[in-house]
Amino acid sequence: MATTKKKVQRQYAETMPDGSRAIMTNRTMSWHTVGQQTNGAATAQEALEMAQLDWTVSVSEEPIMTEVNGKRISLEHKFLTYRDHKKTGLGALGVVGNRYHPIQNAEAFDFLNYLVDESGAVFESAGSLGNGERVFMTLKFPETMMFANGQDGVDKYILAINSHDGSSSFTVAVTPVRIVCTNQIRLALRDAVAKVSLKHTSGAKAKVEQARNTLGVVFRYQEAFEKEVQDLISREVSDQEYQKFVEKLIPLPKKEAELSERKKNAIEKTRSDLLGLWKAPTQLLVPNTAWAAYNAVAEYADWFKPIRGGEDKDYLRAERNISSDSRLKERAHELLSGSYSMSL
Repeated sequence: MATTKKKVQRQYAETMPDGSRAIMTNRTMSWHTVGQQTNGAATAQEALEMAQLDWTVSVSEEPIMTEVNGKRISLEHKFLTYRDHKKTGLGALGVVGNRYHPIQNAEAFDFLNYLVDESGAVFESAGSLGNGERVFMTLKFPETMMFANGQDGVDKYILAINSHDGSSSFTVAVTPVRIVCTNQIRLALRDAVAKVSLKHTSGAKAKVEQARNTLGVVFRYQEAFEKEVQDLISREVSDQEYQKFVEKLIPLPKKEAELSERKKNAIEKTRSDLLGLWKAPTQLLVPNTAWAAYNAVAEYADWFKPIRGGEDKDYLRAERNISSDSRLKERAHELLSGSYSMSL
C-alpha cells in the first residue's frame, strides 16, 4: 500500500545494489517554464497578479471583417475576443460565436480559493499559453505519495485551465508528477476520473459545494492511482519483454508500401530512445517492472519526443505538456494493464 507523508526534501541519492545512484534530475516543471511560480500567494487573485494575468477579456461589438479588392467582407455571427494587457496592449485571443460570454480570469480562478481552504493545497504557479487565449493555474497538495518502500515519490497537483477563445470550458485535472524524473503521470483509470469540467457558478455556497465535489474526484482518483501504481510495480518485465512492448507501442505500418525511408528512420529512432530510457537512472528505483516501463514512455513523451517549430524548444515542450494529454502514455498504460500479456 502506498503511503503519504509531508515532503521535507526532494533530492534522492539512494545507492543501488549495483553501485548506481538514483538522483533527482534538475528538470524544470512545465508550468514553471511557461508561467510564474506563485509561492506565497494566499488567494487566486494574488497568484494572478504575480503572473501578470490580472487583465480582462472583451468581445468585439461588430463581427469579424476584412477588406478584399476594396470591398469589406464580414463573417456573420463570428466575433473577436481580445484583451488589454498592461504591457503588451490590445491583442486578439480568438474567434467566438454570438452567444459567447467571456469568463474573466479573476472570476474563473476564484473557485480555487475554496479548493485551497478545503484541502490545504497551495497556489504553485500560473501563466498563459499561446498568445493568452488559454490561462492556467496549478495547486500543489502538501502530501507526497510514496512507493517502492518509500523511495519513489509522486507529488499531486491540480491543473486548472480556462480558455478565452471558446476552445474549452474551465477544466480541473489531477496531475501526479513523479519526482525523480518530473514526468507527468497520466493514467486513465477505469474506476476514477482525473479531469472534470466545471460550471462558472456564482455565490460562495455554490463554489464551496463545487470545491468539495472536486476534492471527492481528486481523492477517489488518488486511491485508484495508488492501487494501479502498486500493481505496475509488482509486475516484472524482462529486457526481452520490454523490447516487444516497445515494438507493439511503436509499430511498423502493416503495409510495406506505407513505410517510407523517412518514416522507418523515425520509428527506429523512437524505439531506440525508448530502449535507452529503459535503463536510465530514473528507472533504477523500480528496475524491470511495468512501472519502469510506463515511466520510460512518460519520460520520452515529456522530455525527448521531438518538438517542431520555433526556436525555444523548451518553451514549446512545456506548453505541449500542459495543454495536451499524451496518447502515447495512454497507449503504454493500456498495453501494460492486466489485459495485456507481456509474453506476446
